[in-house]
Amino acid sequence: VFDNSREGFICSFVGVECWHDEYKVQTINLGGMGLKGKFPRGLANCTYLTAIDLSTNSLYGTIPSDLSRIVRFAPNLNLSFNNFSGEIPVNLANCSFLNALQLSNNQLTGQIPPEIGLLDRLKIFNVSTNLLSGPVPIFISATMPSESYANNLGLCAGPLEPCKSNSE
Repeated sequence: VFDNSREGFICSFVGVECWHDEYKVQTINLGGMGLKGKFPRGLANCTYLTAIDLSTNSLYGTIPSDLSRIVRFAPNLNLSFNNFSGEIPVNLANCSFLNALQLSNNQLTGQIPPEIGLLDRLKIFNVSTNLLSGPVPIFISATMPSESYANNLGLCAGPLEPCKSNSE
Protein backbone atom coordinates (compact mmCIF):
# COMPACT_ATOMS: atom_id res chain seq x y z
CA VAL A 1 0.00 0.00 0.00
CA PHE A 2 1.55 3.26 -1.13
CA ASP A 3 -0.63 5.75 0.73
CA ASN A 4 2.35 7.66 2.16
CA SER A 5 3.03 10.67 -0.06
CA ARG A 6 6.18 11.83 1.77
CA GLU A 7 9.09 12.10 -0.65
CA GLY A 8 11.48 9.19 -0.27
CA PHE A 9 9.20 7.06 1.92
CA ILE A 10 9.89 4.04 -0.29
CA CYS A 11 13.59 4.30 0.58
CA SER A 12 12.83 2.96 4.06
CA PHE A 13 11.36 -0.30 2.72
CA VAL A 14 13.25 -3.54 3.35
CA GLY A 15 15.14 -4.52 0.19
CA VAL A 16 15.07 -1.02 -1.31
CA GLU A 17 18.21 1.08 -1.41
CA CYS A 18 18.21 4.66 -2.65
CA TRP A 19 20.88 6.96 -3.98
CA HIS A 20 22.37 9.14 -1.24
CA ASP A 21 19.81 11.75 -0.14
CA GLU A 22 18.18 11.85 -3.57
CA TYR A 23 15.18 9.58 -2.85
CA LYS A 24 15.74 7.75 -6.11
CA VAL A 25 15.67 3.95 -5.91
CA GLN A 26 19.08 2.48 -6.71
CA THR A 27 18.61 -1.23 -6.00
CA ILE A 28 15.69 -3.57 -5.44
CA ASN A 29 16.79 -6.69 -3.56
CA LEU A 30 13.65 -8.68 -2.86
CA GLY A 31 15.13 -12.14 -3.31
CA GLY A 32 13.51 -14.76 -1.08
CA MET A 33 10.88 -12.39 0.26
CA GLY A 34 7.86 -14.60 -0.47
CA LEU A 35 6.55 -12.42 -3.30
CA LYS A 36 3.66 -13.83 -5.32
CA GLY A 37 2.10 -12.63 -8.54
CA LYS A 38 3.22 -11.42 -11.93
CA PHE A 39 6.27 -9.33 -12.75
CA PRO A 40 5.93 -5.96 -10.96
CA ARG A 41 5.49 -3.50 -13.81
CA GLY A 42 5.77 -0.58 -11.37
CA LEU A 43 9.55 -1.02 -11.56
CA ALA A 44 9.31 1.14 -14.69
CA ASN A 45 8.93 4.10 -12.31
CA CYS A 46 12.38 3.41 -10.85
CA THR A 47 14.52 4.92 -13.59
CA TYR A 48 17.82 4.94 -11.69
CA LEU A 49 18.08 1.24 -10.88
CA THR A 50 21.44 -0.50 -10.91
CA ALA A 51 20.23 -3.91 -9.73
CA ILE A 52 16.96 -5.82 -9.60
CA ASP A 53 16.86 -9.08 -7.67
CA LEU A 54 13.47 -10.78 -7.55
CA SER A 55 14.92 -14.28 -7.27
CA THR A 56 13.63 -17.13 -5.11
CA ASN A 57 10.02 -15.99 -4.96
CA SER A 58 6.73 -17.26 -6.40
CA LEU A 59 6.44 -14.89 -9.34
CA TYR A 60 4.71 -16.37 -12.39
CA GLY A 61 3.38 -15.59 -15.84
CA THR A 62 5.41 -14.45 -18.78
CA ILE A 63 8.33 -12.09 -18.56
CA PRO A 64 6.90 -8.83 -19.97
CA SER A 65 7.58 -8.38 -23.68
CA ASP A 66 8.51 -4.74 -22.98
CA LEU A 67 10.93 -5.63 -20.18
CA SER A 68 13.66 -3.55 -21.82
CA ARG A 69 11.51 -0.46 -21.26
CA ILE A 70 10.81 -1.39 -17.65
CA VAL A 71 14.41 -2.10 -16.63
CA ARG A 72 15.99 0.10 -19.25
CA PHE A 73 19.27 1.05 -17.52
CA ALA A 74 19.70 -1.72 -14.92
CA PRO A 75 23.02 -3.59 -15.26
CA ASN A 76 21.89 -6.55 -13.12
CA LEU A 77 18.63 -8.48 -13.44
CA ASN A 78 17.97 -11.66 -11.47
CA LEU A 79 14.63 -13.43 -11.97
CA SER A 80 15.93 -16.91 -11.06
CA PHE A 81 14.06 -19.46 -8.95
CA ASN A 82 10.53 -18.32 -9.78
CA ASN A 83 7.77 -19.76 -11.94
CA PHE A 84 8.08 -17.58 -15.02
CA SER A 85 6.91 -19.29 -18.22
CA GLY A 86 6.77 -18.48 -21.91
CA GLU A 87 9.63 -17.23 -24.03
CA ILE A 88 12.55 -14.99 -23.19
CA PRO A 89 11.63 -11.58 -24.66
CA VAL A 90 13.72 -10.66 -27.71
CA ASN A 91 13.77 -7.03 -26.57
CA LEU A 92 16.08 -7.93 -23.67
CA ALA A 93 18.74 -7.36 -26.32
CA ASN A 94 17.85 -3.65 -26.01
CA CYS A 95 19.06 -3.63 -22.38
CA SER A 96 22.53 -2.50 -23.42
CA PHE A 97 23.64 -1.87 -19.83
CA LEU A 98 23.15 -5.48 -18.69
CA ASN A 99 26.21 -7.05 -17.06
CA ALA A 100 24.31 -9.96 -15.51
CA LEU A 101 21.10 -11.65 -16.65
CA GLN A 102 19.96 -14.57 -14.51
CA LEU A 103 16.82 -16.47 -15.54
CA SER A 104 17.62 -19.94 -14.19
CA ASN A 105 15.17 -22.29 -12.49
CA ASN A 106 11.97 -21.13 -14.15
CA GLN A 107 9.74 -22.74 -16.78
CA LEU A 108 10.88 -20.73 -19.79
CA THR A 109 10.30 -22.29 -23.21
CA GLY A 110 11.33 -21.68 -26.81
CA GLN A 111 14.69 -20.50 -28.02
CA ILE A 112 17.11 -18.06 -26.44
CA PRO A 113 16.94 -14.98 -28.67
CA PRO A 114 20.26 -14.86 -30.56
CA GLU A 115 20.21 -11.05 -30.24
CA ILE A 116 21.09 -11.42 -26.54
CA GLY A 117 24.58 -12.40 -27.71
CA LEU A 118 25.03 -8.81 -28.94
CA LEU A 119 24.96 -7.39 -25.39
CA ASP A 120 28.59 -6.33 -25.19
CA ARG A 121 28.63 -5.75 -21.41
CA LEU A 122 27.06 -9.08 -20.50
CA LYS A 123 29.44 -11.21 -18.41
CA ILE A 124 26.96 -13.41 -16.49
CA PHE A 125 24.16 -15.20 -18.29
CA ASN A 126 22.33 -18.14 -16.73
CA VAL A 127 19.27 -19.91 -18.11
CA SER A 128 19.89 -23.30 -16.53
CA THR A 129 16.98 -25.49 -15.43
CA ASN A 130 14.31 -24.30 -17.84
CA LEU A 131 12.58 -25.88 -20.85
CA LEU A 132 14.58 -24.10 -23.55
CA SER A 133 15.56 -25.50 -26.95
CA GLY A 134 17.60 -24.61 -30.02
CA PRO A 135 21.06 -23.12 -30.43
CA VAL A 136 22.61 -20.99 -27.70
CA PRO A 137 23.63 -17.43 -28.65
CA ILE A 138 27.11 -16.51 -29.76
CA PHE A 139 28.24 -13.79 -27.36
CA ILE A 140 30.44 -11.02 -28.75
CA SER A 141 32.24 -10.15 -25.52
CA ALA A 142 32.17 -13.19 -23.22
CA THR A 143 32.24 -16.95 -23.20
CA MET A 144 29.43 -18.46 -21.20
CA PRO A 145 30.16 -21.83 -19.57
CA SER A 146 28.04 -24.90 -20.25
CA GLU A 147 26.69 -24.65 -16.67
CA SER A 148 24.78 -21.54 -17.81
CA TYR A 149 22.64 -23.82 -19.98
CA ALA A 150 22.43 -26.99 -17.82
CA ASN A 151 19.14 -28.87 -17.47
CA ASN A 152 17.61 -27.64 -20.72
CA LEU A 153 17.32 -30.81 -22.74
CA GLY A 154 16.80 -29.03 -26.06
CA LEU A 155 19.74 -26.59 -26.12
CA CYS A 156 22.70 -27.12 -28.43
CA ALA A 157 25.79 -25.45 -29.97
CA GLY A 158 28.38 -23.27 -28.28
CA PRO A 159 29.79 -25.09 -25.23
CA LEU A 160 27.12 -27.81 -25.61
CA GLU A 161 26.66 -30.65 -28.09
CA PRO A 162 26.40 -29.52 -31.73
CA CYS A 163 22.90 -28.97 -33.06
CA LYS A 164 21.55 -31.74 -35.25
CA SER A 165 20.70 -30.75 -38.78
CA ASN A 166 17.23 -31.48 -40.16
CA SER A 167 18.74 -34.03 -42.55
CA GLU A 168 19.92 -36.30 -39.71
